[in-house]
Amino acid sequence: MKDSAQSLPLNCAIGLTAVLFTRVVVAADTDRTVAELFTSQGCSSCPPADAVAGRLRTDPAVIVLSFHVNYWDGPQWRDPFSSQAVTDRQYAYGRALGESTVFTPQLIVNGTHSLIGSQESGIHDAIAAARRIALPVKVDLSRQPDGTFALTTKGPALSADLWEVAYVQHTVTEIRGGENGGRRLDTFNDVTRIRRLGAFSSGTLSLPALIPPANGLAVIVQTPGLGKILGAAAYEVR
Repeated sequence: MKDSAQSLPLNCAIGLTAVLFTRVVVAADTDRTVAELFTSQGCSSCPPADAVAGRLRTDPAVIVLSFHVNYWDGPQWRDPFSSQAVTDRQYAYGRALGESTVFTPQLIVNGTHSLIGSQESGIHDAIAAARRIALPVKVDLSRQPDGTFALTTKGPALSADLWEVAYVQHTVTEIRGGENGGRRLDTFNDVTRIRRLGAFSSGTLSLPALIPPANGLAVIVQTPGLGKILGAAAYEVR
């Protein structure tokens, strides 16, 4: 599989405190629903959606990923998790879903359903509907003694991309400017790196160890052009 990296620049020394965890393995699951939240620390409408993401991530059947866009960044505050790669991903979803614009907070379920990220009831309904549809690809992640990961995928021959996403499970940030200036924000499963591993095919790959502060890893199988998610798994170190 051809490697195509999209690393997200991250300066965790600026107004950011990463919560530390003891190393406890969380078993990987298959047929999990993926909820992608597009958010920003500079958006005053986003903290309620960030709180929803924190509650969703307690459900072992859901993989929550918080993608921080960069179009809210300004001289008063720059979100340390934001990147152009994330903004590009959100706009690609907009094109795939036929939407005329993008917004924050936006939550996308399994690549096909777009919702306002703070509307918790509608999000639960969308996740419940997604769970009723069996996913064709099984994905498993296991952490090796040296910290690397073994990725195993199994499914029919189909056209799909394989994505690797690293994230920080919980972050506490003192916001010093912008719309949320003076607030202390909790955010969850903040993405620090997204990397296209190549085209999907059944088999096993070795993935590198996580780079701190990242302590979570997800792998997503998705139809090209950011279409429907066909399978996913996540592994968290606590």
